[in-house]
Amino acid sequence: MKIKENIYMLECTRKKVLYHGRECDSMVYAVLEPDGVSLIDSGFPPFSYDILEEIRLLGQHRLPLKQILLTHADLDHIGNAAWLQEKTGCTVWISRLEKDYLTGERERLPNKQKMCEEFHLQLPHIEFYPDSSAVGEFQILDTPGHSAGHVCLLYRQVLFGGDLFSISGGVFSGANPEWTEDPVLAGQSLERLRSLKFTMLCPGHGIPDKRRNYL
Repeated sequence: MKIKENIYMLECTRKKVLYHGRECDSMVYAVLEPDGVSLIDSGFPPFSYDILEEIRLLGQHRLPLKQILLTHADLDHIGNAAWLQEKTGCTVWISRLEKDYLTGERERLPNKQKMCEEFHLQLPHIEFYPDSSAVGEFQILDTPGHSAGHVCLLYRQVLFGGDLFSISGGVFSGANPEWTEDPVLAGQSLERLRSLKFTMLCPGHGIPDKRRNYL
């Protein structure tokens, strides 16, 4: 799904994963730049190979996968990062505040921990977002609440929202309380987005849409 000239939502990540009787998805986005492809999040583990094949087609087999920018460390966002990094050598970025989930120094919500264990989450080698709050043209926005180090990413007026919000059937919702550590803080993070300049919303769950329809 083409969002803008060089920005795509990967079709393979629209597939549903059946988890305890519930159908789940987690969108991955690709930004094609002259020196390679940047992924926003990496989706559920079953789609590693499909993701790599789709970005190779988008880049016409000329553009390497150079980096994955993670909004947070939940399984459905970090799930394919280790495999993709092993195959391509790409850099994987994440907020420093998410590190403790990966080392076990900070406990995940029980439902999130159970999902990581059942899918046998493999961890990539990670780099932390720089203090400058930018990686190339990607602006890193601190939006805690869903998790301690959740971030959104802003690229050329396109906002990648991770799990701070979702869009389903034309309905815009804030972070799902069932999977959110601090819903009040997440709501405050969402409110701060209103002051920013962007035209498109790209949720981790749901279909991208224009900002004017929701915020």
